Amino acid sequence: GGPTMAVIAKNCPRIKVTVYDLNQARIDAWNSDKLPIYEPGLEEVVKAQRGKNLFFTTVEHYKEADIIFISVNTPTKTYGMGAGRAADLKFMEPAVRRIAEVVTEGNKIIVEKSTVPVRCSVAVKAILKACSDKTSATFQVLSNPEFLAEGTAIADLQAPDRVLI
Repeated sequence: GGPTMAVIAKNCPRIKVTVYDLNQARIDAWNSDKLPIYEPGLEEVVKAQRGKNLFFTTVEHYKEADIIFISVNTPTKTYGMGAGRAADLKFMEPAVRRIAEVVTEGNKIIVEKSTVPVRCSVAVKAILKACSDKTSATFQVLSNPEFLAEGTAIADLQAPDRVLI
C-alpha cells in the first residue's frame, strides 16, 4: 500500500494522503531515510512528498478521510479449506471491523487494495453493515485489483499497462 499511496500523493499534490499502520516501527521507518521496503524509485517519491501531502502515522484518521484504502497482508492460507491456494483474510476482517467501529457518521468510500479473492468486497460490505448497524454511516466498497510487480511497482503505477473501469 505504501508505494501506491506515495504515487497518489505525487500525482495529486492537493490531496492529503495519510498512511496508517498499527506497527510503530514500520511507521518510524516510513518517516526515516531507511524505508521499510525497497522498491526502485520509491525513496525519491516518498522524500519529495513526505510532510507535504504524504504522512505516515499510527493515529487513525478514518473519520476525516473521504476514501479509505485497505491494504493489508493477505498471505496464502496454511489451514482449512483452500490451504496452500487461497488468500488468508485474517488481517482484512479486523481492519474492516475497526473502520466500522470508528466511522459512525458520513459517507466513506472503502477501497480494498490487497491481493484478495474475487468477491471479497461482498464480505467487506457484510462486515461493515453488521458492525455499523446502529450508526448513520454509509459505505461504498470498491475493489482495486493488485497488478504491481516487485521491482517495477513505481514504474507500473506511473504508467500502468491496464486500467480497469
